[in-house]
Amino acid sequence: MIEYIPAEILQTDLLERLVYPNLEQTLYWSDRWDPDFYVTLARAGFICIATDHDELGPLLIPEMQDRYAVLDWPELHLSKNLRRIIRTGRLELEGISLRTSDPRNHVLPRIVEQYGSDCWVLDTYRALMEPLLDDPIEGFALHGIELWSTNRDEPIAGEFGYSIGASYTSLSGFCSPADPQWRHFGTLQQVLLARTLEAQGYAFWNLGHPDMPYKHALGARPLPRAEFLGRWFHARDERPEQPLENDEALVWSLTDLDSCRAPWPG
Repeated sequence: MIEYIPAEILQTDLLERLVYPNLEQTLYWSDRWDPDFYVTLARAGFICIATDHDELGPLLIPEMQDRYAVLDWPELHLSKNLRRIIRTGRLELEGISLRTSDPRNHVLPRIVEQYGSDCWVLDTYRALMEPLLDDPIEGFALHGIELWSTNRDEPIAGEFGYSIGASYTSLSGFCSPADPQWRHFGTLQQVLLARTLEAQGYAFWNLGHPDMPYKHALGARPLPRAEFLGRWFHARDERPEQPLENDEALVWSLTDLDSCRAPWPG
């Protein structure tokens, strides 16, 4: 069941009494498209997507999951396929680089293009992102992450998400699945982003739903809601050593990948 969530319930005492202990309730809805409301939800631990309801129109869907996929940096795995690609020298040949960006430039259009009618990033959701990008709220920042082939001058994989304090949360991403030459490069983008977040002092990566195989393969593990929230509250109120800034090249080397753990045994 999806339950309506009023803004008033986002007070700490009400969350602790009515929302956090109720593991049976995970999905909520709201027709309030307000940047402050969105950030308050995010700070409380909700991850918000959207849907277009037949009668009510565009709705925000905040989810307070019963478990969260969390990637801790020592657990990051590098697949056999990626290790094979690295050994061939393909990354140097293609001039692979990782960049942060305004997600409106490339990431959001590519996500909408890839998922088409199944895309939850509705026009109303993208409109909500506008003020959060143009006039950010203190302690909250939206990011586009792009894996570029410098030689081809185009992004081949990417995602958008947000940072709150020393935490980073993924929302959605894209890759180039129709072109077999770019297989596994979506995973490469994730591995390089994980190494970047670690190097810049972020506490962990919140990947949301825990039941997707690629998250387990990356090294993420499911945390029960209470355990996750304990870590979340601490990280959101901290500051990373070097906060992510949009429109910059992120520096990494092959040694960043050499230190990853062996492929996931599953």
